[in-house]
Parts: sequence; C-alpha cells; structure tokens
Amino acid sequence: MKKHKRHHHREHGSTTLEALGAVIILCLILFGMLQIYHWCMNRQFCQYAAFYACKSLALGFKPDLAMRAARVAGIAISGESTGSGDNDEAAAKKYMTYGDVSGVRYEYWHGRTAANNPSLIVRLRYGEPEYQSAKVRLENLPLVSPGVAKMFFISSPPEPEATVNAYNYSKELM
Repeated sequence: MKKHKRHHHREHGSTTLEALGAVIILCLILFGMLQIYHWCMNRQFCQYAAFYACKSLALGFKPDLAMRAARVAGIAISGESTGSGDNDEAAAKKYMTYGDVSGVRYEYWHGRTAANNPSLIVRLRYGEPEYQSAKVRLENLPLVSPGVAKMFFISSPPEPEATVNAYNYSKELM
C-alpha cells in the first residue's frame, strides 16, 4: 500500500521559495566578497606603487623618475594599454628608460577626458630634510556600482589609496 503525504494548500512551493531566497543570499555574499577582494588587490597595487615612488625619492632620484617608478609598479591597475603594442614587461623597461616620449601609455595614466573616468593619481612630497612621501590613489574606479552603493547606504564608492613615507637617505649618500 502506498502512503500519500498530504500537503496543505498553502505549503505548495514553499520549499522552492525558501531555496530561492537562500540562493539569492549566497549570491549576495559571494559577489560582495569578490568586490572586497577586488578593492583589496587594487589597494595592494597602490601600496606597491607608492613604495617604489617613495624608495626612488629616498635614494635621491629625480621626481620625474620616481613618478615613472610609481606608474610602472601600478601597470596592473592602470587599465588597457593605449600606446605601444608591447607587452607589459617590455613597456615598463621602455617607459623607465625614455619616459613619456617612449609612446607607452595606459588608460588611467594621463588626465581624464571626462570627470568620472578612472585615473591613477601619484602625488610626491620631496625635498624635505628628513622624510620623503608618495601617495598613490586610484580615483573613480567603479568597484561598486552606484545602484548597489545606494542600497547599502554608501554615499561614494571606496577608492583604493596608499601613502608611504621613508627616511631621506639621499642626504647621507650625496
């Protein structure tokens, strides 16, 4: 004899609805973690670029060369190449040697064509007797879309940045 389970009329589809709710929550958690990972990696590259710029200043290199060092260290977060067709390693060597005349350009390096385009900003503070400083910031990178930001009451998306200070070794070496 078969036993038939009796379901109440209001219980039909409740399991499906609960499963759908659980899948939506898991997707929100997963994609939220991916956003956090993306932001952390961009911040790590900003830290790397600021370190190389500050190290260059602290060792007595000219500010132009320190700026190049920061940009080369930040190639991974600089968008697409808009200049020479070299791979990133060859482009880095060429840019460090010849600077802007090398034809090496990346999407986020030079100026913005619109107010909300992403930009890799490098600010150097040098010439101080004791310390040199470099700050690298990735502005206007859409890590969180404006619609999602409003849902979580975020007024402006977080922008990865890093500041590195170093003792001015160049005054002792030169």
